[in-house]
Amino acid sequence: MSLGSGLSLTLGRESSNYLIRVLRLQIGNSLLCFDGIGHEYEAQLTVADPHSVVLQLGALSRSIPTPTPSLVLLIALIKHRIETVVQQATELGATHISVINADRTQTRLPKVDRLINVINHAAEQCGRVWVPELRIGEDLQSASSRYDCGRKLIAIPNTRETVFSNALTNTCIAIGPEGDWSPNELQLARDAGFEAVGLGPIILRTPTAAAVALSSIRERWQWQVPQV
Repeated sequence: MSLGSGLSLTLGRESSNYLIRVLRLQIGNSLLCFDGIGHEYEAQLTVADPHSVVLQLGALSRSIPTPTPSLVLLIALIKHRIETVVQQATELGATHISVINADRTQTRLPKVDRLINVINHAAEQCGRVWVPELRIGEDLQSASSRYDCGRKLIAIPNTRETVFSNALTNTCIAIGPEGDWSPNELQLARDAGFEAVGLGPIILRTPTAAAVALSSIRERWQWQVPQV
């Protein structure tokens, strides 16, 4: 959504209910609104209806250019907790999230709107003004070729623990399903230039592995980039 100073913004029922009945905001209270593409505005509540809040946007409070370097998560679809993965990836600064239909995926693809809602709520909670780009349903080969990454990593159990690079380059990290990547996918990854990485001596479940990998990369970047 495109926002701008002076705009009157009417919120949907879910957001309105949260502001009025959970946060207990009243007419005249101030808050911040972001558009998901790098802009954040001061706002004042002008209509306190729990079904349809109206905000008056004021001055631009923050503007952040397109985040660099890119941090791309290729996450194999799992039967449970894919929402948790997407939420944590948003909180940990991923710029792109691609939910992969892996060879060993054993569940149906989630609804796009459902995951977008998870992303938006996570962005609100952690205060980021850029929301990650989301894609769902591509295979590993198609998804990996979509992003221009100088470093491509794929987490594989029993691989020697990796010390991630502190080089500020577009980075892609691929995390497999509970049954791991298939031999065919591993070969495709090698052919595409992916480097096998280990996340420690303990075999991690997919949601944990994704969080560990992203936080390890961000820690090596001193949590300064990408600025989201």
